[in-house]
Amino acid sequence: MEETTHRVIRKNFDTEMRIEGKQLPLNHMMQETLGNIITAFSKTLKGTDGTPEFVEVKIRKRHHPVDVDAHTYP
Repeated sequence: MEETTHRVIRKNFDTEMRIEGKQLPLNHMMQETLGNIITAFSKTLKGTDGTPEFVEVKIRKRHHPVDVDAHTYP
């Protein structure tokens, strides 16, 4: 009988993604990838201190895109 071994990996984030209210299933790799990208990005923003415990991002597509000055936005 062949013995199987299981690889143990660390889980750092509980990540959820919803599109139009429907929660999408995310495997471990996607949860960790999204968690790492968003928290790393948030560390570079003014007004943040260290690694946040909770991050919420909402993205809405604009029906009418607008042009903005990249140097003064927002």
